Amino acid sequence: MPFQCPRRPSCVLASVLAATGIMLAVTSCSQVTPLGPGPTASPMPPARHLGSPIILQVLRSRPATAAGKCPAGYVALSVPYSAGTCYRKLGTPVTITSAAISSVTSQGKPALYSFRVSVPAPTLAAVTAAIKRAYDAHGVLAVSVDGKTWEAPQVDAPFTGQQMQVALPSKNQALRLYRILIPSA
Repeated sequence: MPFQCPRRPSCVLASVLAATGIMLAVTSCSQVTPLGPGPTASPMPPARHLGSPIILQVLRSRPATAAGKCPAGYVALSVPYSAGTCYRKLGTPVTITSAAISSVTSQGKPALYSFRVSVPAPTLAAVTAAIKRAYDAHGVLAVSVDGKTWEAPQVDAPFTGQQMQVALPSKNQALRLYRILIPSA
């Protein structure tokens, strides 16, 4: 049975809302919900070409069998909070090749280490459509970079994905992913 996290502020994991528009909020317990604008949002640096593209893939999730195996057509992913969960791809992935990325910060208890990714206008419609597709399928939105899936949060509501917050359980992981995206950092 997949891990179920209680709804509380310390569960927030992967996307935030900018003062100018709706963003993603991803929780450490693998749920995505929209958040309202907040006074803590800092200005974003200018957009730049990423060292490796961000791939967003809608996935359907289901528990592994009692024997711990995935059903036919499903695979296990090694992402935080996904033990005992199997995934199957739905639709075409969305690729983000350039974006504005904030510096890594820590938040909450237990501490999560995150950075914001401002989705460029040409990609915004595709990201928003992927969020809606994941919601309609009661699925997750996997975030992959450099051939590795870093998280796969559950989508709780359809909303505009103008800015994503990628949050990970360790500072080392967050900095490693940040340096893949921004190699000169």
